Formats: sequence, C-alpha cells, structure tokens
Amino acid sequence: MPFSDIVAVSGLLLTLTTFMFNLAWPKLNEALALDEHLSGPLNRKRSRDKVRGAVYGRALPLTCAFVALFYVNLPAAVGIIRSSTLDLWDFDVDRTLYVMVVLALLAFALINAGLTVKLLRKWRKLR
Repeated sequence: MPFSDIVAVSGLLLTLTTFMFNLAWPKLNEALALDEHLSGPLNRKRSRDKVRGAVYGRALPLTCAFVALFYVNLPAAVGIIRSSTLDLWDFDVDRTLYVMVVLALLAFALINAGLTVKLLRKWRKLR
C-alpha cells in the first residue's frame, strides 16, 4: 500500500472519530455541567446515572478509540521523524501530514482522557 494511501486512511479515521466526538459533545457537556450539590437522594441518583452514562457510553469509548488510533500510528510516525531531516523548502508533504495526523490523534486522546477523568471525579462526588 503506498504511503499516500496510509495517510488518507489515517486522516479518514481521524475525521470519523472527530465526528463521533462532535456527536457526543452535547451529552458530555451536559454531564459536566450537572450540579454536584444536589439535595435529595433521587436527584443525586439521576445525576449519577447521567454521568455514568456519559462516561461509559461516550467518554471512555472515544478515549479508547483515539488512544488505539494513536498507538497504531505511532511507530510509523516515530520512524518518519527519526529518518527525516529538517528542511523548510524541500520536504515530503505526505510524511509531514502523516506526522501531523498522529499529533492530532495524540491531542484528541489527551483531551478525551481529561474529560473522562473530570467525569469520573464528578461521578465520585455525586456518591
């Protein structure tokens, strides 16, 4: 498989997972915005259920998807970085884009991991 095809597939997977993140964002944001100082056990239970649903149904799967995509693409990106020389005027666009896609995957994995940790903390406070 030519390298440009690998870049295209990686870019497509990044686009797909980013689209999934955009679909999940309203529910994640809603769960993050829940008040932790609710009165009454029924209200706290409802909030706990919403946060748990956001964690297990959205945040954790997205985090796993981004981490898996980053991990799968990391060895090739490291190989490209090791074998490349810094040249501002004559560089391989495909290889550069591939490394940028891998860095974007890392950024999204870290963002989703942060959201997951925040939701888990909120879930714990609602107990």
